[in-house]
Amino acid sequence: MVRSNPSKITVLLGLGEFERFEAYCDTQGFKKSTLIARLIREHLDAAHFQMQRSLPLPSPQHDRAR
Repeated sequence: MVRSNPSKITVLLGLGEFERFEAYCDTQGFKKSTLIARLIREHLDAAHFQMQRSLPLPSPQHDRAR
């Protein structure tokens, strides 16, 4: 599935983890959502995980026109 707009996810953290993450973002100048998205991309890249994209198939009407 290809999306043109970003999708939203919710991340649940314990209070201590959230405070630590928030302090890290504040001191390093990161927006929380931007850093989370980057960490997810880097993790998937490090795991060499790629989704197989489906190929567009011609519509049945296209085949009949031949």
